[in-house]
Amino acid sequence: MKQGYCIRPGVSALPEYVPGEYRRGFIKLASNENNFGPSRKVVETLKSLADKTGLYPYREGDVRAKIAKYAGVNSENIVLGNGSDEVMDLIVKAFRGPYAGMYPSFPVYKLAAKIMGEGYVEVPYDDGFRFNARKFISKAEGAKVFFLCSPNNPTGTSISDTDLKKVLATGKLVVLDEAYVEFTGKSRASWVRKYQNLIVLRTMAKAFALAGLRIGYGIAPKEIVDILMKVKPPFNTSSFAQEAALAALEDISYMRKNVAKIRRGRDKIYNALSKKFKPVKSDSNFILFDVSPMTADEFFNKMLSKKIIVRKYGKFKGFPGEYIRVNAGTEEETEKFINAVNNI
Repeated sequence: MKQGYCIRPGVSALPEYVPGEYRRGFIKLASNENNFGPSRKVVETLKSLADKTGLYPYREGDVRAKIAKYAGVNSENIVLGNGSDEVMDLIVKAFRGPYAGMYPSFPVYKLAAKIMGEGYVEVPYDDGFRFNARKFISKAEGAKVFFLCSPNNPTGTSISDTDLKKVLATGKLVVLDEAYVEFTGKSRASWVRKYQNLIVLRTMAKAFALAGLRIGYGIAPKEIVDILMKVKPPFNTSSFAQEAALAALEDISYMRKNVAKIRRGRDKIYNALSKKFKPVKSDSNFILFDVSPMTADEFFNKMLSKKIIVRKYGKFKGFPGEYIRVNAGTEEETEKFINAVNNI
């Protein structure tokens, strides 16, 4: 690095986020995507935009209103992001730390905090990846902002109402990531009316199959949304993402049909894995499972030989086992994965 550059302390030492592997011609079950794809309304809408790339995005207000109706809140409670990842960035820009979250969980919470030079405390789950509110509050006492995920990625486990209320009662700012909420059907979005210290994160990447367009949103009290809007870049969501979101929300029945199929596939995968490995019961569209005494590398390579890509984690510090995560795909893809597992 040339002299004269002033890099934020600690940035050079940060790990790079590595997404799930992709190979052409392989079945990808590594990134919790919706392999059924988006609604035809979305596809036709995107085709109609092919010659309109010269204009800046202008439908942010319409999208906020449509999402608000879907989430059961008001437009003033919605902030859009280039994926929910960007909303996490907005939060760490606007609110000082230190921060705290669970382990294992989505690594971008910690990464976003560290980029800003803030401290981040990781509190391990209990056995079985169960959330323990009392333990979390005690271990994260020095933090000002909490990042929680329910259902949690990568474990698929959820936080109970009772435990979440205990965390909110601390008065700290609580960021609740509901990226997989459509698969469990239990949202706390309406809680922002009662709790002034709650931000709920959502995405249209999973249930709505818009991962490639990067459209996410935060739900929060108006006072918090107003602050996040001040640090949000202008035109942070593209015209394509905005129009696709509007079209997807016009075809919610399509989304719900696919969510039902994915949940059935997830349960089939869980039952198949239970015969040979140790899966974690999941409320999302994926299953985390312990493949020991095999290693995660061995299992990953066996699937790769069948042209199936899964997510390899290996060991989680402080937890026994060797872990792999797999999401349900289409019915055909799920069956191919189950057959591959049965033949190990």
